Amino acid sequence: MKFVQSLLLLFVVIVSIVSSTSIIESVKAIDPRLYDLILSQLGGSNPDLNRNITQLIEARGYPVEQHVAVTPDGYILSIQRIPAGRYQPNPNPNRSNGKPAVLLQHGVEDIGVSWVNQENVYQSLGFILADAGFDVWINNVRGTYLSNTNIYYTSDQVEYWQFSFDEMAEYDLPTAMNYVLRVTGNSKISYVGHSQGTTMGFIGFANETLASKIDLFVALAPVVRVTHCKSTFLNLLAKYDVADLFVLLGDKSFLIQTPGMQKFLQIICTFDPSICQNSLALIMGWDTANINSTRLPVYMSHEPGGTSVQNVLHWSQAVKTGYQKFDYGTKGNLAHYGQATPPQYNISAFNAPVIIFYGSNDYLADPVDVQWLIPQLPTLLYNKYIQGYSHLDFVWGENAYLDVYQEVTQYLLQYTSN
Repeated sequence: MKFVQSLLLLFVVIVSIVSSTSIIESVKAIDPRLYDLILSQLGGSNPDLNRNITQLIEARGYPVEQHVAVTPDGYILSIQRIPAGRYQPNPNPNRSNGKPAVLLQHGVEDIGVSWVNQENVYQSLGFILADAGFDVWINNVRGTYLSNTNIYYTSDQVEYWQFSFDEMAEYDLPTAMNYVLRVTGNSKISYVGHSQGTTMGFIGFANETLASKIDLFVALAPVVRVTHCKSTFLNLLAKYDVADLFVLLGDKSFLIQTPGMQKFLQIICTFDPSICQNSLALIMGWDTANINSTRLPVYMSHEPGGTSVQNVLHWSQAVKTGYQKFDYGTKGNLAHYGQATPPQYNISAFNAPVIIFYGSNDYLADPVDVQWLIPQLPTLLYNKYIQGYSHLDFVWGENAYLDVYQEVTQYLLQYTSN
């Protein structure tokens, strides 16, 4: 009974936040004038509210290409390329341009838009790197609203959503990397990951073949061990059996982006920025001290990026059991792995040059867990602890371009090749 009550309460909170249609329609029914006022303030107040990722890039004066790559298990990944700097022509569309390539990978429930979504171009890492002479590629993992198709299943089918960061590391990461290398003709690539994007890297680059293709791995808010995670939501889920959680939360998508949700998140961020913390804060906590609150409606118009319930449950398992594959239960583990327990990931097998940036106020990449990780990385070149930084500051922080991106760019210029 305690299980049902606690999770039912939490689920009511989630539904109250993201069930946009019922809330918006309730406002309309109660006060049509307020409804009209809200929509009028949103409409046209900032064109970025209604721009997709390619439109955002183009609006800032950068060339952009849209690419897709198909994983071995059929997921079609949407990848955006910024092949040149601002107001520069595309030197060789859809082919090699002779520049060092860098792949940017977003975090959990995020989307590739975060790399190009700051108010000023000098604040977004995607634009900074393009202007510094890099061939920039932005990947969107399976299950996000930009990579929401599969050649075998539709998103209405349970089979489509049977994945977690295990599959993202095993399939999405090498698929995106190999695609970029094939198009560019480069022998190596650099990789910048944030949050779950770092998890994919730490798992994926334990494979020597994949690691050999990496010039430099930049890990922003690295997430490997999360046993000190302060996320209320993940810690609550960690208390319960996975089978029960699938019954309660379903077996498909979790907080996926929809047009209705997008409009609702714009509205609440415009009128009360403190409220819009909740959708992402469920997983990674929230601290707006370093974030431009007037830009929040634009950020949240692209959030949440979407993922599977299974992936969220994998993160909740990691809080309790550590750095290992998804736990299906004894019977499921025997079917998937041939053993009763999930295989452990071995961080000591990681083998790529890496630099790390982490913050003191990070609920997901807790400093204690990052400090556990650091001495286990023989290929670590540099690490920086930033006082006052929370999880999203590494992609949304107003001063991330000063606190983080300057050094990131310097290291990439030093270690990358084409």
